[in-house]
Amino acid sequence: MTARVPLGDPTPRAVAVVVRGAKLLVIARRLDGREYAVLPGGGIQAGESAADAAVRELAEECSLAGTVVRHLFDGDHGGRRASYVLVDVPEGEPVLGGAEAEAQSEDDHYQPLWATAGELPLLGLLPEGIAELVTAEAWPLRVAEAAPDEWPLLERLWQLYQHDLSEFRHSAPDASGLFTRARLPAYGERDDRVAYLARLGDVPCGFALVQGIGRDERLMGEFFVTRSTRGRGSAAAFAGEVLARHHGPWAIPFQNENPRAAAFWRRLAGEVLVDVSEQTFAVPGKPHLPRDVWLSGTQPAPS
Repeated sequence: MTARVPLGDPTPRAVAVVVRGAKLLVIARRLDGREYAVLPGGGIQAGESAADAAVRELAEECSLAGTVVRHLFDGDHGGRRASYVLVDVPEGEPVLGGAEAEAQSEDDHYQPLWATAGELPLLGLLPEGIAELVTAEAWPLRVAEAAPDEWPLLERLWQLYQHDLSEFRHSAPDASGLFTRARLPAYGERDDRVAYLARLGDVPCGFALVQGIGRDERLMGEFFVTRSTRGRGSAAAFAGEVLARHHGPWAIPFQNENPRAAAFWRRLAGEVLVDVSEQTFAVPGKPHLPRDVWLSGTQPAPS
């Protein structure tokens, strides 16, 4: 018997893009020995809009009631047109239903599940290339100054940041299990400093603390993105946006013993800054530690 081919139905398709926090609803598939994943969806019926079809297919396949948020984009789905629709599903867990539940077998298996952006390549989401498109639409990067009521969030991210740095600076939490807030409070108290928060969609993913606002040179005092965010281009986009908001001279300190950060800043500076140079300085009060690297360069003004 000839093995069935994934995405073989020629009917124009509506696709439900369902995001909950940092996770996306997918259906893991096993078809005649091949394992992959797809987004919930199916053929658009005569007289039916793509948005209505996406909501209907979601209810049939995953037993979830949703509300259309907006049309995201049109794309290809195995040679047929597909409309991708963002659907809000505030509660409930997916349970396989409809024709998929009736067809369920060892050789034709369906499993609805929530997946992070980092898991999509592991699941083999089809069609090829759709994971990157959906990720960009589902979790767009948003950068804004931290509002007063967001400081508790910033302080929690600070703990993750200090944990990362403890590998290179040999610091440790106090008796309560917390790292010192150290320099953080000054970014909410001084006019020459600003704190930026980054989110992917609604999910907090990092911060940038900038000194020297209103001065001739800005300083990237602290910069952090969560580990699950790294390696996806979001950190570079975040840092690049912060630099672009303050054109002119910049100084960016980092440590060579943190090779990932050193490579990140050198690569980014080469891409977005001009007149880039480096100097090294002793760590204040800690002459026994490796010297800090200070990268200097200029963010050009918009043309």
